[in-house]
Amino acid sequence: MVEDYPYNGRLSRWDEVVDGLAIVAVQALAEPFPFAPGQYATLGLVGESGKLIQRPMSISSPADDLSEYEFFIRHVHGGEFTPLLWQIRVGDPINIKGAKGKFVLQDDGRTCLFIASGTGLAPFMSMLETLIDRRERRDIHLLHGVSHDSDLAWRDRLTEIAQADLLPLAYAGTVSRPQACPNWDGLTGRVESVFEAELDRRGLTADNCTIYLCGNPDMISAVEEVATERGFPPEQVRKELYWPKGRSHGPPND
Repeated sequence: MVEDYPYNGRLSRWDEVVDGLAIVAVQALAEPFPFAPGQYATLGLVGESGKLIQRPMSISSPADDLSEYEFFIRHVHGGEFTPLLWQIRVGDPINIKGAKGKFVLQDDGRTCLFIASGTGLAPFMSMLETLIDRRERRDIHLLHGVSHDSDLAWRDRLTEIAQADLLPLAYAGTVSRPQACPNWDGLTGRVESVFEAELDRRGLTADNCTIYLCGNPDMISAVEEVATERGFPPEQVRKELYWPKGRSHGPPND
């Protein structure tokens, strides 16, 4: 434990994707904790009242590198935790504990369809990078829905993974506000509105695919409904909600 109780970690990296959206990393100053790709850790900062404000956040870094824990976080104006996070700087103390969560890859032999909205991409990055580090092969299709093309974090890395065949990965981003993205020539619309056509185009069915969902609960509900209509059983639709709406165990990210 460091002197600044209750802090046991330090902010080790801050990469701004766009204003209010960042990839951040935390180094544990005590014994690092293990985690499975897809799990989350809990970050904490002391607020004005002197109370430790804690929030679970999905880990985006590979599970075999515990030198730091990486997260993909959006600044939520009016939230309790993220405004505190945006006030600190690299090197400043922060609390971290973990890991928890059941949103992990299933050993079922099926093709994986990862569907993420916004910062819901984080656990999928951990899964992908861990598979690469371990030289394990899984057929994966990834759809990432965002408002603007500038929000497509890790776009270059995901393109590299697919093009260099580091994994059998098919990656596509979709933008819900294309009118504000004049250079965007990819998919348009919310990810829940384009995924059904992608199922058909990619030949993904309940017989050969497990769907993994992370992010906005409205997106998850919409995809679940279509998946049920197409015969996907509940165990083949894995989900992690990012804030309350019949909240599962997942991170609220505020």
